[in-house]
Amino acid sequence: MMKHITATVIAMSLMAPAASALTITNKTSKDHTIGVDLGDKERVEKIAAGKTLKLNDCKDGCGLTGPWAFSWMAKTGEDFAFDDKGIVAAGS
Repeated sequence: MMKHITATVIAMSLMAPAASALTITNKTSKDHTIGVDLGDKERVEKIAAGKTLKLNDCKDGCGLTGPWAFSWMAKTGEDFAFDDKGIVAAGS
């Protein structure tokens, strides 16, 4: 019984690898910049039209500002996309 449980846990961990990045997809036809607020530091990142940006340093959460007109709180493992009207898909 214990061998079966151990094998099941190992198999499940291999099927669902841990998320390692916050993924942001620009679904517009223009390049955009977003602000990344990590609490003690901030920076600006550029996302080319139709491209995806991966951020690996939002483990404890970070605030993102961009063309969607409000600040979005996100963390590593989440994915979202934006178009000309705002955020179109968010979740993990």
